[in-house]
Amino acid sequence: MDIGRSIHILSRQVKRKIDEAVVKYDVTSVQCGLIEYISHAGKKGNVYAKDIEKKFNMRRATIAEILSLMEKNGLIERKANDGDGRLKQIILTEKSLEIKNSIKKEVNKVEDNLKKGLTEEEVNQFMKTLKKMSENLE
Repeated sequence: MDIGRSIHILSRQVKRKIDEAVVKYDVTSVQCGLIEYISHAGKKGNVYAKDIEKKFNMRRATIAEILSLMEKNGLIERKANDGDGRLKQIILTEKSLEIKNSIKKEVNKVEDNLKKGLTEEEVNQFMKTLKKMSENLE
């Protein structure tokens, strides 16, 4: 059994299903994840690109490209930090806030479909296994 290949295939399937579910909101699955993260983390403090890089384990250039597109599409604003002008705080716009709950419902539907036929115990064990595998790669 090729675990890496299986995980890659499942990941692509989930991404495709979420993309199909949220296309009507003019966002991608990755942007949905960022909107949710910025919303949640923003309640605890300022959110910067470096926080997103760390949370999503993505390269700086990739995050910069995604954030630029989100800003162009009116989903986020970047505000200069008073203490360090090089740091730009990432803030959700009204447009993002208006669609946030709708896209979360769409993502939840995909996740519910993904878990169909599995017990809560199986889902919990799967999540524990994924966490261990992720930690092994750090």
